[in-house]
Amino acid sequence: MTKVDVGQFTWQRGLMRAGPLGRRIELRSTGGRHGTAAARVIYRPLRPAGRAAAFFDRLLMRVRLGPKVDNPLTFADTFLHVLPKEVDGMAFMHSSTPGRGIAALSASGRPRYVLKVGTRDDQRLQNEGHVLTKLPSMGLPFDVPELLFADFVGDHFVVMSRAWPNCREAALLSCDELLDITVALGRSGNGKCSVGHGDLAPWNILRTPQGLGIVDWESASLAQRPLRDVIHYLVQAGGHLGWVDARTVVRELTGSQGILAQLATRIGCPQPEVDQALQSYFASLPAANIRRVRGFRDNVASELGLKVA
Repeated sequence: MTKVDVGQFTWQRGLMRAGPLGRRIELRSTGGRHGTAAARVIYRPLRPAGRAAAFFDRLLMRVRLGPKVDNPLTFADTFLHVLPKEVDGMAFMHSSTPGRGIAALSASGRPRYVLKVGTRDDQRLQNEGHVLTKLPSMGLPFDVPELLFADFVGDHFVVMSRAWPNCREAALLSCDELLDITVALGRSGNGKCSVGHGDLAPWNILRTPQGLGIVDWESASLAQRPLRDVIHYLVQAGGHLGWVDARTVVRELTGSQGILAQLATRIGCPQPEVDQALQSYFASLPAANIRRVRGFRDNVASELGLKVA
C-alpha cells in the first residue's frame, strides 16, 4: 500500500469568523470539493450565525479562495501509511480543548477518516481511545465511531476513527429518543455495567443512514450512570442553542413523569442518587463559561433550589 504524502496538498484558511469561537478554531482545508467535504465532517455549528459563517467558509474553500497556510498535519506522515493512497482532501481545526486539533480526511471523493490529535499528556483523549475499544461489545442501539488507531505519535496522542460520510445534525431529540439512548447506556453490557457519556450535547449526536450516532467519548466513564447525561443535554439544548425553555427543563428534571424520573426507574436508580446527580451537576464548574449558557444554567438551578458553582 502506497504511503499518503501529506506534503502534496496546498492548505488554506477560511475567511469568515463567527466571533471568538471562529477565531479560535482556525478552520483550514486543502480546498476543492474533497477538502470542503472533509471540513464539513469536523465543523458542524448549530447556531444560525455559526452555520452561515461555516457555509460561506466552505464555499470559498471549494473554489480555493483564502490565505495559504502551513500544513498542520506534517507530523502525521509517520503513521498515515496505514491509509490508502487515494486520500484526496483534508481539513483541520483547533478543538475547544487547549492543545488539541481535529482533522478529517477524504479518500476517493468521500470523507473517510477523523483524527483527534492531542498532546502526550492528554488524558481525556487517551480515555476516548480506551472507551472506543469497549463500546462495540456493549450492544448499544446507536452508532459509535469505529476506532482504527489510538496511540502515541511522537509528541502527540492520536485517535483515528472512520468517518460517517452521509450524516447530518440530529436537531433536538424527542424525549423518547433521549430516553432510549440513556437507558441503553444505563443497561449496556447486558446489564453488567453502566456508561456515562459525560458530554451528551446536541452537537455530539448525528443522524446516520443507520440511525443515531454519538461521537466525542473523551469524558465517558465505564462505571458511571447516565443521569448526568440527561441533565447536561437539556441544559445545553436550552442554554447554548435556545431549543427548550427553562421551565421545560425543570419539568423534565423534577416531574414524576419527567425524563429524569423515567430514566431512574428504568435503570434502577434510587431517588437519593437522582438528587445527588442534580446537586453535583449544578455545583460543578461548566466546561465552557459562555454567558448565555451560564445564565440559563443559573435560572434552572434557582428553580430547582440548588446552588451553582
